[in-house]
Amino acid sequence: MRQQKYRLGATLVLLSASAFAASHRNGPLLLEDQTANLNDFYIFRSYEPGHANNLVMSMSVQGFQNPDNGPSYYKFSDSVTYRFNINNQRGLDGRPDMIVDVNFQTQLRPNPTFVSYFGTIKSIDDPGIFLYQTYTIAIRNVAANTVTYISTDQNGHALSVAPPNLGPKSTPAYEATLGQPSVFTLANGWRIFAGPRDDAFYFDSGATFDTLNFRAPAPVLTGADSGPGAAYPNAVDGFAGYNISLIALELPVTAVTADGSMPTNTALPTAHIAGWASTLRQFVTVRPSPSDPINYGQLVQIDRVGNPLTVEALIPLPMKDYWNRSAPSDDAQFSQFIGAPFFVSGILQGVYNLSVPPTPRTDLLGVYVPDITRVDLTIAPTPLASQSRLGPLGGDNAGWPFGGRRPNDDVVDIGLRALAGVLVPGFSNAPPLGDGVDENDVPTLARFPFHAPPHAGYLHSQENGTNGKGMVTGQ
Repeated sequence: MRQQKYRLGATLVLLSASAFAASHRNGPLLLEDQTANLNDFYIFRSYEPGHANNLVMSMSVQGFQNPDNGPSYYKFSDSVTYRFNINNQRGLDGRPDMIVDVNFQTQLRPNPTFVSYFGTIKSIDDPGIFLYQTYTIAIRNVAANTVTYISTDQNGHALSVAPPNLGPKSTPAYEATLGQPSVFTLANGWRIFAGPRDDAFYFDSGATFDTLNFRAPAPVLTGADSGPGAAYPNAVDGFAGYNISLIALELPVTAVTADGSMPTNTALPTAHIAGWASTLRQFVTVRPSPSDPINYGQLVQIDRVGNPLTVEALIPLPMKDYWNRSAPSDDAQFSQFIGAPFFVSGILQGVYNLSVPPTPRTDLLGVYVPDITRVDLTIAPTPLASQSRLGPLGGDNAGWPFGGRRPNDDVVDIGLRALAGVLVPGFSNAPPLGDGVDENDVPTLARFPFHAPPHAGYLHSQENGTNGKGMVTGQ
């Protein structure tokens, strides 16, 4: 069959093109549509002090943002619907029961300049913000077919996007002046944020995609548990110094359970929910140049992300675009690839000669089919200082894949070990796989929205040649 041919062919090409983990370039068509390109999805019980009974969801889009890429910088697309999906019934079948859509509107304020931001930006309402974005959220109860629209916070202030971190002259004290003031509390008590942040994903992408050319001492098979990167000082975080556009939402756990309860018994179905993010555009776009484009028709899905590493490490290249446009409820059609992944047979076994579990891999099918990130809501959040980057593999069940996914979870190392068989009952030959990058380049926050402030255009690690070792700017 054609699909089988894709799975078995061209070993060397696939090794370099779809190896270990996320590259933020998760499908050929999305290379042409970066504002709809999802990078990562996070969902977890909040570990901010006093917020343990809340759930946090966030999605990052448009990866590898160069902090000094003016004069227009990066923005959310006005023609993309950014969607959070919650599944809380039917045994978590990949069909949404609750949807939160976020839609953006861009205002280009009249000005004589050639830049989007001018002068010293003193607040989120500063008149020097010439490219001004606001947004509306739509909260949908799928079963009841009801929707609630919100476009202002509890004080009537428009929900606005945080401006970029230009540098110490234009955006002094960025986080206090612009970052945290862009966290809005809604009339229903929820909190929301939209704007640029540091990319919390960390991974030696350069070494991996150079056909597994790991930097000595190679971390792939030995000692990857020995601390935050100290054992492998030559490993480089390929995402250090780059920003992403983040949408983050905090809401009560009781708002996402099927019966509105705060679960305490993991044996009950209501204790388990799952989530994923998706982006959508209207079916038709007409470009009557030189006028602005016109969009109409139903929304169609452009991209989706549930668990980390799915489309990057498990779905063959020729099927990635089709996978991105499909629904989690239909993921059984990909079982042949997920239950017998080429990554395991072609790389772990074929290149490194590892002993691997037999197929079909029911452990992987249980995580990735459907591809939704599951959360056991009875698991208490772990304070930031006590979290293990390896989540359940490090004795911290509040991390991926059991307790959702947090910004600091080392999903590359966890995912590698899962592929090697660590989740298979009775299989004990799973080596301590890792890429050697064991923490984010800058510290994440212990408060909402948890991602660190964005790197500044004036001073950032890519500009200053810090070799993947980022620097904190503007906090």
